[in-house]
This record gives sequence, C-alpha cells and structure tokens, in this order.
Amino acid sequence: MQHFISAVIVMAFFLLMCLYGEYNKKPWIRAIGKMMASNCFLYIAFSAYWLYDIPDSLHITMIWIIVGLVCSWWGDLFLLSRNSVIFILGLASFLLAHVCYIIAFFFAQVDWSLTISAMGVSLVPAIAIGFWLNPNLGNMRIPVYMYMIIISCMVSFAIGAWGYGGLWNLPLGALIFYASDIFVARDRFKTPDKWNFLIGGPLYFLGQVFLASTPLWIN
Repeated sequence: MQHFISAVIVMAFFLLMCLYGEYNKKPWIRAIGKMMASNCFLYIAFSAYWLYDIPDSLHITMIWIIVGLVCSWWGDLFLLSRNSVIFILGLASFLLAHVCYIIAFFFAQVDWSLTISAMGVSLVPAIAIGFWLNPNLGNMRIPVYMYMIIISCMVSFAIGAWGYGGLWNLPLGALIFYASDIFVARDRFKTPDKWNFLIGGPLYFLGQVFLASTPLWIN
C-alpha cells in the first residue's frame, strides 16, 4: 500500500503541474506534467501486479489491464496535439485500451445478465451524447461513434465483473473514465476551453488509478 500511496502523491504533483500549464497556456509544462502523471499509473499497475499476491485467475486480467494502460499512455501522448490526424491516433489508442479492458474484465468473469442490462442502460447516455456531438463531428462521425460503442461496452463489462467478483473499483474506474471523455469530446467538438482539461484531466487520472490498482482491492 505504501508504494500505491507514494505513486498517487507523485501523480497528484505532476497533475497539478499539468493543470498549471493548461490554465496558464504553457504547453510544455502541461505536456511534461501529463506524461509524468501517466507514468505514475503505469507504475501503480506494475508494482501492484508484482508486489501483491493475487489469485491465479486474475493474473491474465491484470496483464490486459496493464496493456490497456500502455495504450492509454500513447493516447495521452497523441492527444497533446490538436492536429486532426494525430487526434485519430489518440482515439485509436484509447479505443484499443478499452478493448484491452473489456478482455481483462471478461477474464475476471462477469455476471452476464448484469452486463447485458448495463449495455441496455448505457444506450441512453450514448444516444444523448451522440445527438449532442453530431452537428460538429463532420468526417469524424464514424470513428467517434465506434469509440462510444466500445467505451460503453467497457463500462458494461466492468459492471458485470463487479457483479460476479465484487471488484467495486472496476465500475468506479470505468465510469469516471467515461465521464472524463465527455470533456475530451466537448473540447474537440463543442467548446474548446481550459475547463475541459481542468475538470476532465483529474477525472481521467482518477479513473485510471482505480483500474491500475485492482490487486489492492481484492477481498
């Protein structure tokens, strides 16, 4: 637990550095702070995997979560740019991250009735967000809709994994991640202002911390 607490404190420092750079329009400070904070959630995942005794059934789950976090690290790097082509790379990186998380939750085993029910419920916010973004998507419509489907499935599988094994951190992390992406969408397609990252950034890193630290919350 000491490694986890230390990593969270260091992450908070770099996140504050990133937020300072965002608020004061200092892109290099923002970039360094963001990528160092991303390094911290990778450290949390690797240290949790190696330092904690986890059931054999969850080893594969943690490996896939770590792969998802690595994809997210690349997504963080790509989204430092506002170039549309690089944004596609970032979107693809996070889409792959969510696919990895889905595989991870599948191997953790899920309550299928709860997972399917969660998928049905997730259609409501997905459709609402789709209508909200649609006028501004242009040629990004298909990639964005694909991403929305995958992240909705990721949240649903996280809820299903919680229903089966009691890993409450999974749906919490997934839902916080989902919420953070609303601010990414607002920044790219609706209102690009500093508040998107000032709110969405902390949510994103908090969500990743809950996923990365899964071994700590096993009963």
